[in-house]
Amino acid sequence: MTTVNTPWLSVVIAAHDAASTLPNQLAPLVAQAAGRPWEILVCDNGSRDGTRRLVQEWAAQHPQVRLVDAGARRGPAAARNIGVEAARGDVIAFVDADDVVGDGWADAVERALTEHAFVAGRFDIERLHPRSRVTVSWSPQLDGLTHLEWMPGLVTAGAGNMAMRREIFDAVGGFDETLRTAEDDDLCLRAQLLGHRLHYEPRMVLHVRRRSGLRQVFRHAVTAGAGAHRLAHKYARVAAELAAVDEPPSAAPATTTDPGQTRRRLARLLRPETIANLAWRIGWRLGWRTADLDGIVQPTAAELRRPGRRDGRPKGRRS
Repeated sequence: MTTVNTPWLSVVIAAHDAASTLPNQLAPLVAQAAGRPWEILVCDNGSRDGTRRLVQEWAAQHPQVRLVDAGARRGPAAARNIGVEAARGDVIAFVDADDVVGDGWADAVERALTEHAFVAGRFDIERLHPRSRVTVSWSPQLDGLTHLEWMPGLVTAGAGNMAMRREIFDAVGGFDETLRTAEDDDLCLRAQLLGHRLHYEPRMVLHVRRRSGLRQVFRHAVTAGAGAHRLAHKYARVAAELAAVDEPPSAAPATTTDPGQTRRRLARLLRPETIANLAWRIGWRLGWRTADLDGIVQPTAAELRRPGRRDGRPKGRRS
């Protein structure tokens, strides 16, 4: 139960070698935290670039900021879980260390959580557009949540702009630390299987920093593709249980001949964004095909509807 000295909201930031970008995230969070009963926890996951010292300096000037040593277990899932274990709020929000919350983000979180217990916000890709134009031209969560083709009826969202009531996080057992990617999608699926609807709140705006340069785009795509395959493999039995009657494929759209179509298509192919999109597709497919699926447990929907940790024990909470 919330008391006078207990923060209402705990903002958890997983950080690893984030000294160059973290100040840009902390500044608006601290400004929006002024006068509010909430805390900002930066969970350092073994940084070597001065992230810890930077957070300590911010904490010395801003009492809302706390440094959490999250180096005992590696990976974003572990860092977030350790952060929630240290958090004191009844509501948990997650943002990433290399992004920037938008104006009014805190107000939008509070309004959304008065009506919904589990929310995710909108991604903006314009404000932090990289100088290099070699970056993909799209992003999830621009205008809604992500629908997985293989999982009927359920949606997912990125943990970089997500908030929920503490009891939901405890019920699902936190993030799966065996997943190095797609751990946020996994948490969304488990929460919904427990009956907690994920609500999209477009006023919760996060300015995301996308990968730029062919090498970075390709490497990120390979990692994402492998994570997507591992997630699909984990939920194969659940998807089969939830699958509805197959619908017949829709008819292909009619095409028309345009004399200028070839020239326009060639112009599009020469754009840096198009080259980045192609690198992403190739990398993602490579990651999917080469994903290591060994050791992945495939639970049933009934097993995932049991609250608590994967071993059935509920998560604890620090006082």
